[in-house]
Amino acid sequence: MSAQPEFGTPYKPKGLPAYLVLDTSSSMQRFETLLNDTLLHVYDTLFTHPQVSEFIHLSVISFNTDAHVVTPMTDIEQLQNLPTVTCSGATNFLPMCRLVREQIDHDIEMLSSASIAVLRPVVFLLTDGAPTDRPVDAWQNGADLLQDASWKRHPHIVTYGFGGASELVLSKLATAAAYLAEGDMVSTGEALSAALASLLNSLVASAKVQQLQVPQEISEFKTLPLDLMD
Repeated sequence: MSAQPEFGTPYKPKGLPAYLVLDTSSSMQRFETLLNDTLLHVYDTLFTHPQVSEFIHLSVISFNTDAHVVTPMTDIEQLQNLPTVTCSGATNFLPMCRLVREQIDHDIEMLSSASIAVLRPVVFLLTDGAPTDRPVDAWQNGADLLQDASWKRHPHIVTYGFGGASELVLSKLATAAAYLAEGDMVSTGEALSAALASLLNSLVASAKVQQLQVPQEISEFKTLPLDLMD
């Protein structure tokens, strides 16, 4: 008996796993209210724009001394309450990178099982400080975990820095773009607001064209080269 002809494969909607990774160390305490207000705005945008939330699958991760999943990657309509973040502790990058990698593996499996055509994930990292990991170069092990070329699911990484953020760290962690606040915005809430607005605009623009869109520049931020050696 001859094989039956195939009449095409079932349609799979595209999905972009996106991770909003927030530095919630003690130096971010003055921005705690702003962080939580902005998180609410991000989720409100997703909730009120189905064309965005159907494409963007968002998870929020915070990190300080350790790393925590603030909101898992779930259907926006299933969120009953939006958890808030609390700022305290150190700025350890390695635990954060480990958790992000674990979540990517878990979430892609979940999305694939839901018949979604999963695009390469994107990580948006916001920080106001340099790594406090010990030994001092441990953060680079975290960068290696996320940039591992042999790991099929390695993400695009966009970094935003202000305050005491390290230009070298931002540049070496990023694979898609890196930004550092400059001028009067360096240590203000305006820098955080601008970074989060840029991130949200990227999500909305990505949903429109069904692929990752990253801004070429942000007002009052310096765009960093991604090949800094030291």
